[in-house]
Amino acid sequence: MKNLALVTVASLALTLVIACAPERPDTAAPEAPEEQPAAAVADTDVPDGRYRGIYADGGEQQVSVQFDVVDETLSNVSFRHLQYRDTGFRNLPEDNQFYPIWIQHQQIAEHLEGKPLDAIDDLYSPGDFIEDIDSWSGATIRANKVASAIRDGINRGIYSPRNGYSVQLGTYQDGRYRGTYGDGGEQQVSIQFDLRDNTISNVSYRHLQYRDTGFRNLAEGHQFYPIWVQHQQIGEYLEGKPLEAIYDLHNPAEVIDDIDTFSGATVRANKVFSAIMDGLNRGIYSPANGFSRDLPTVADGRYRGTYEDGGEQQVSIQFNVNGGVIENVSFRHLQYRDTGFRNLAEDHQFYPIWAQHQQIGEYLEGKPLEAIYDLHNPAEVIDDIDTFSGATVRANKVFSAIMDGLNRGIY
Repeated sequence: MKNLALVTVASLALTLVIACAPERPDTAAPEAPEEQPAAAVADTDVPDGRYRGIYADGGEQQVSVQFDVVDETLSNVSFRHLQYRDTGFRNLPEDNQFYPIWIQHQQIAEHLEGKPLDAIDDLYSPGDFIEDIDSWSGATIRANKVASAIRDGINRGIYSPRNGYSVQLGTYQDGRYRGTYGDGGEQQVSIQFDLRDNTISNVSYRHLQYRDTGFRNLAEGHQFYPIWVQHQQIGEYLEGKPLEAIYDLHNPAEVIDDIDTFSGATVRANKVFSAIMDGLNRGIYSPANGFSRDLPTVADGRYRGTYEDGGEQQVSIQFNVNGGVIENVSFRHLQYRDTGFRNLAEDHQFYPIWAQHQQIGEYLEGKPLEAIYDLHNPAEVIDDIDTFSGATVRANKVFSAIMDGLNRGIY
């Protein structure tokens, strides 16, 4: 695992609601505020430019944030998506009961404007700068979800560069990686690639979507088929190149051909860059040639992370770290296609899969954090149940979700 290329080397290889939750006293009870120490942004240079990140939980993307960094100072923080369950907050009329939540999130952006990056830590004490509005207390806003989204953006690296940037990356372990790019409430890019000796190969898209258009299975005569061809050109360009070649995606005209009316210069190759960086940050999905189990020191506290693939959030996980030991692992979401596993009846055909995932949490309880690498050998962790082999459980998805949580810092 690398030293998180752009920010939280010290935090790890190196989000809103209530920040976003429409939970008020006369509807559903809000979550109790969690007073936990914040994971500070490390003293690592963050290149000038525009960044995008998300916070997701419970099967949905709740926060999508964009911000600029100049001389390690934040500006132009904006929400591209702000959702909790059935409520989207960005376009509410002023007389809506949840409109105060939108105002309070705008106050978060106003507070961060012009401040150094470490002001992200202020979001762990929202009552210090967010006003009470009607019955909505500033102290109970889940501003930590915004903090998670901002850290995710920094971890992914620059979305739109400014004033140049370094193309240096650390050394990564050999194996297969998976990452995603999400924005506006949807997963837009899901990518898989292999690394060997820091050389990239076998780039493929597991999901490529924008709004109502999925690009992977378009007919050749479809008006948007050229966009699919152009994304295939990205994979072809990267094949066999040093990993640093992903930075070339910030200059797509040098990588992608014009096809019909679709200019290579306008392809959003930076979304692919973001997805690849996300994959690197998560560590190996499928190891090759063995792997190191080393992890940096992690601050004590509660963490949340997700694993997403194929257009859906499949794993949402929460856990605590105490003295380098992992505790209280729980699944906030566990889904594959049409099956949600958390609430299955015991006689359901897929209930054994839920039982096997509970075994993962039981196995990790009280172990050193490095034990998450055991999830790459699930047969040693998980029992066979009925016809479901422990060896075939996709425990690497849980590994990826835990790594995502660690990369984001304390929740």
